[in-house]
Amino acid sequence: MPTYVYTGRNQQGQTVSGLIKAKDPFEVRDNLRQKSVFLTTVTEQIGDAKGGANTTAPSLFARKKVRLEDMVVMSRQLATLVHAGIPIVQSLSEIAEQTESPMLSSVLHQIRTEVLGGLTLAKAMSKHPKIFPVTFTTLIAAGEESGTLDQTLEAAAKQFDGSAELREKLKAALTYPVIVVVAAVLVVCFMLVFIVPAFSKVYEQLNMTLPAITLSLVKVSNILTNYSLMVIICVWAVVKALRRYVSTKQGQRNLHALLLKLPLLGKLIRKISLARFTMTFGGAIKAGVPLLQALHVAGETTGNVILQEAIAKVAESVNQGSTLHVPIEETKQFPSMMTRMIAAGEQSGNLDEMLSEINRFYKRDIEYSVNKLTRMMEPLMTVVVGGLVLVILLALYMPVFSLSGAIHK
Repeated sequence: MPTYVYTGRNQQGQTVSGLIKAKDPFEVRDNLRQKSVFLTTVTEQIGDAKGGANTTAPSLFARKKVRLEDMVVMSRQLATLVHAGIPIVQSLSEIAEQTESPMLSSVLHQIRTEVLGGLTLAKAMSKHPKIFPVTFTTLIAAGEESGTLDQTLEAAAKQFDGSAELREKLKAALTYPVIVVVAAVLVVCFMLVFIVPAFSKVYEQLNMTLPAITLSLVKVSNILTNYSLMVIICVWAVVKALRRYVSTKQGQRNLHALLLKLPLLGKLIRKISLARFTMTFGGAIKAGVPLLQALHVAGETTGNVILQEAIAKVAESVNQGSTLHVPIEETKQFPSMMTRMIAAGEQSGNLDEMLSEINRFYKRDIEYSVNKLTRMMEPLMTVVVGGLVLVILLALYMPVFSLSGAIHK
């Protein structure tokens, strides 16, 4: 009979957790209900806590994701408790009871069990890569080795917090264009499906010779109305093929290269990637992570394959004895201002502080760029959508104008 790790809440609203043997998660729920415990998450435990592999399979009740905000709070709480001298096992237990995320609570209880079994905190967390990314576990490992776990945890919390902030800024920049594009597509589809066929019937009854633009519009409308299922299938197939291509290494590289070259948005995307890089790189160095390892970790946070490849080349050059700013400049992927500031940081021995200064600059620049982009997008998208609708209306009414001219003659 399998063993399940569960978390739940009792009648007093307190979080409870533990292990229970049952045939399936539904039996776990029924057994706990008899004890007046409301089940929130349950995962199957495979192997034992002491020597073997201890992996868990998520059940129907487990949440698949943990919010970034919960990770920030967890990291800062753990840093505070570790700095206060509280044992890591006790700290994990207390945070697991306090977190608002049932999934995170369940995972923290499992990590506590694994740490009790002799694993380091970093190794225990690395068994849950969907919750604790490589950047996080690398910082934790460096902190455990150097004895600065509280500092690395605080650096990880700042990294999570900064990532959430940058993500919100990018979302703010893209929200308006996406809404306008979706609205434009819906309006055009409505006109093609309902309005164009009505005009088409009138023109057909009058046996009128249609202009090329009107004839093309009518043909598109006929395809959408008569072969709508086929159109949906084709669109779905194209989207799926594109997603499959983008999931490949070359496809992802081409997509990320395209994103960096986009008008208006390309520069903003690069700035956000560089802000992530400098934030993580500076935090890792300040926490005592070796330079090469810090470069690798920071490169993973950029979210762009082109920049990751450039940073990998930088790490390779540094490993061969080069200074940091020279290969960064040679990649041609980083602004000269950033290169000069890194060079100054290397010469003064305050590289982490200089990287923090670069990160603050990019944060301010990103906020300015987002506001500027939003102001530019509003009239631009209005003109594009208005022009698109105007073209359709002109195509519909051109035969009418021709007919009225013929009547007057």
